[in-house]
Parts: sequence; C-alpha cells; structure tokens
Amino acid sequence: MRLHSLLLTAFSCALALILAGCGGPNGVRVTEGQRRETAPMITDKEPMIVHIDLFERIATIRNGMALGDEFLITSNHAGVETAVLKARPSSLSETLLTADILEGDPKINNTVKTADSARTLELAKIYRNLDQEN
Repeated sequence: MRLHSLLLTAFSCALALILAGCGGPNGVRVTEGQRRETAPMITDKEPMIVHIDLFERIATIRNGMALGDEFLITSNHAGVETAVLKARPSSLSETLLTADILEGDPKINNTVKTADSARTLELAKIYRNLDQEN
C-alpha cells in the first residue's frame, strides 16, 4: 500500500511539473521583423466566394449583387486567376449572388470581379448558348 501511494505521489508531481512548463507568459515568443505582406488587402465589401457546389458547378458570392449578370473572374489572395464564372439572374437576396462555374477551380474566399470588355466578348463567343442549356 505504501509503494502505491509513493508512486501516485511521484507521478502527480511529475505531471504537475510538465504542465507548469507548458503554460505561462513565457510560452509564446513574439518577435518583430521587417517582413511586409505583399498580398492585396481584402475589404468586407469586396465580392468573394463563400460556397462552392462542384456537383452542380455553382458558386455563391457574398456582396456580388453589384456585379450583375455578366462573366466573372475569380482570383486567389496572390491575384492569380482561378476560374471564370457566369452570374445567374438576380435572386431575392440583397447580398448573395449565384454563378455557374465555367472554367477553372475556384476556392472559398477567392475574390470576384467583372471581366473586362475584351474578355467578355471572348467568353461570349465561347459560351454563347449558356442560357439555353439550363
């Protein structure tokens, strides 16, 4: 019985020392550096993808109502184009827009912008019968 309580006390002390070493204000080291972020700043009002359904090939865009029913280009945080979308007609939502995924592999949190006029003409030639297919 005495050996059992001695072992229990020893293991309790060892566990207390281990746990005491894990916590405290000295456990996190904060350093200052000269590294600058090169990623563009994303605001709360910027249109971005919040949901993707790869089975139906649709994406839901937050703050996308100002984009209209046009071709859309998505880009990641580094500004690299990830996909081409075609906005569906406006729904009853004031902030959400649904778009068909035409090309690429969009991800959640990709930013969305309207394609420029030259790109819109190019995409309109490729996807001219898009409305008739749905």
